Amino acid sequence: MTPFSRRDFGKGAHLAIALCLADFALPSSARAAETPMTFTYSEGQNEIGLAKRFHWAVLAAALERTRKSHGDYRLVALPSMPMKRQEYELTHERPVITVAPFGSNAERAGRMLPVRIPIDAGLLGYRVLLIREGDQQNFDRIRSIEDLKSIRFGLMPWWDDAWIMRAAGATVVDGDSFEGLFHMLAASRFDAFSRGASEVIRDFNRMKSQLPELAIEKHLLLHYPLPVYFWFSNDEEGQARAERVRAGLTEMAADGTLKKMILKSYAEDIATLHLSERQVIEIPNPLLDGQDPLDQATLWYRP
Repeated sequence: MTPFSRRDFGKGAHLAIALCLADFALPSSARAAETPMTFTYSEGQNEIGLAKRFHWAVLAAALERTRKSHGDYRLVALPSMPMKRQEYELTHERPVITVAPFGSNAERAGRMLPVRIPIDAGLLGYRVLLIREGDQQNFDRIRSIEDLKSIRFGLMPWWDDAWIMRAAGATVVDGDSFEGLFHMLAASRFDAFSRGASEVIRDFNRMKSQLPELAIEKHLLLHYPLPVYFWFSNDEEGQARAERVRAGLTEMAADGTLKKMILKSYAEDIATLHLSERQVIEIPNPLLDGQDPLDQATLWYRP
C-alpha cells in the first residue's frame, strides 16, 4: 500500500475530519437518530428477480411503518448473487448483504435470524406444474401423493422443493441450471417442473417461444407449507434490523395491508390458474422446525 503524503490531505480531507470530530461530539442518541439503518440486498437472479421486487416493496413498506419509531432507513440494491452466496454472506462477518428472503427450514434457522411473518402469505408453497403439451392426460388421473410417484420431477438439487418431494417418495431429477431445467423437460428428461403459483405464468411466458412444446398443467395444485421470510445475520446488527422489520410487518399483517399487497400483486396469476378449481394434494414439509405460525390463518393464502 502506498503511504499517504501531506498533499493527500487537501481541504476536502480536513473537512471530512472536522465533520467526523463534530459527529463524535454529539450524544450517541443524536448520532443514532441521524444515521439511517441500512438494508443491503441482492436484486435476484433471472428466475426470481420479479418475485424479489415484490419482496423489496414489502420490506420498504415495513420500514416506512417504523420510520417514526426507528428513524430513517436506506435500501441499497446490489447485483445478483446466487442464493448460496447470500446465505454465506449472512452467516459470516462483515456481510455484503444484510437481508435476504428465503424459505423457512430448521437448518437455516440454526444459522440465521428469520422474521417469521410470511411475506407472500405462503403462495410459493402452492405448486403448479410445467409439463409437455400432450401429456395432460397423464396428470388428470393423479389424486394423491401415491399417484405422484409415477411422475419424474425436475428441480435444482439444493432447492427445498427437491428435499420435500424426495421425502414424499417422488422421483426427482437434478438439474445443472435453472434455464437448463426447461430444456430438460422439453427433451423428456423428466415429466414435470414444479413452480410456485406466483411464478409459473411468468416462467412459461418467458420460455414458450423457445420451447413451444411446454404447457401449464391444468388439473393439479400441489401444496406444502413453505413460508418465505426475511432473514438476517444472527448478531447484534442483524437482530436490530430484524426487530424493526418485525415491528413493521406485524402492523401490516394486523391491519390487512400485507395481505392486500400480496393479493393485488398476484390476483391475475391466481385467477388465470384457477387455483380454487384444482385438485389439491397436500405434501408434508419435513424441513420446518415447528416454530412457523402455520395456525395463524390471517397470515396465509388459501385457494
